[in-house]
Amino acid sequence: MRKVGRPFSSSYLAGEAAARAFIPLDFRSSAERIARTRAAAARGIDPSVVAVLRAQQAELPPSPARDANLEALAAGHTAVVATGQQVGLFLGPLYSFYKAASAIAVARALEAESGVRTVPLFWLQTEDHDFAEIASCHVAGADGAPLELALADETTGEARISVAHRRLGAEVEGLLETLAETLRPSPAASETLALLRAHYRPGRPLAAAFAGLLGALFAEEGLLILDPRVAPIAALVAPVHRQAIDGAQTIERRLDERRAALAAAGFDEQIPTRPGCALTFFHRAAATGPRFRLARPLPDALADAGSDAGWVLSGCDEIVSSAAVTEALAHDPLRLSTSALLRPIVEDTLLPVAAYVGGPAEVSYFAQLGPLYDHFRLAPPLDRKSVV
Repeated sequence: MRKVGRPFSSSYLAGEAAARAFIPLDFRSSAERIARTRAAAARGIDPSVVAVLRAQQAELPPSPARDANLEALAAGHTAVVATGQQVGLFLGPLYSFYKAASAIAVARALEAESGVRTVPLFWLQTEDHDFAEIASCHVAGADGAPLELALADETTGEARISVAHRRLGAEVEGLLETLAETLRPSPAASETLALLRAHYRPGRPLAAAFAGLLGALFAEEGLLILDPRVAPIAALVAPVHRQAIDGAQTIERRLDERRAALAAAGFDEQIPTRPGCALTFFHRAAATGPRFRLARPLPDALADAGSDAGWVLSGCDEIVSSAAVTEALAHDPLRLSTSALLRPIVEDTLLPVAAYVGGPAEVSYFAQLGPLYDHFRLAPPLDRKSVV
């Protein structure tokens, strides 16, 4: 029987030396908070990222505070406190709301402490494809028991497609009616239903509904919202994927070493690494197609496919040549997307992140990321458990 490790996040939050070995930065230290915030602000931000943010904020409910935060970020010498979550039905679990509020609170605290302009940003995890994780939410029913509200199941043709390319079905109207019947009449219930109906409408992209509602709720606080699943961002991220693919064997070895070190300290790895796989997904046929992790083919598959064979799409066993991957990186980079371990590297490549607000699981997988930050020559952010 495999021995189960103790939770890393609890050890980290308690300030234990065993955890500090894997995440050296200490969010409790005022000196480290100030230094990290100032270093992040000094990095600046690519104008292409600003242009994407500007276009996406324009699609959200009006917010002078959000406009001011965006202009500060565009002007430079501004740090970011980032958080993120999958784009669930009706904002998904309350956890998403807490993470956004926590990012705002941490940004205010870092700005007051460091004297550096610091803005909160919510990263929509629209590259993910696990529809079952986001298709439902739970509310308290009229009798107090949990009531599940769920979108229609995905079809076979929709499997493994990034949620960025999904739209709400007609059933969302029925879910809103069920929710209206469940909530007791009150001003708060009426306001909540009006907000949900304004954003969760049949035919609307699921990500746009989530972003619109989140933007409305935090308009006064100026929360910036970024959907990375767009062509300009993909072009900027292509070099990260190139490094992840070219260095896949080195990254795998270093992650294995980190897993062994965590195990020796009594911790489990939060995200199991997959032998022979890169940290990049490839979208079959088109950017809107199903995505599969790139895996090195077995020798017999390589021989059958010829010398140009480079990768197997793990999960469907289709072989993609290295030349095809290179072509996609150069001309259609949206055909590649990140794994959970690569996503923080992309965020810190694109944004001047001073701190990241995450939950216990995210804190735990940040313990695995030290080798990746070294490989990509990036400074890791302060890591905060999601609290308001």
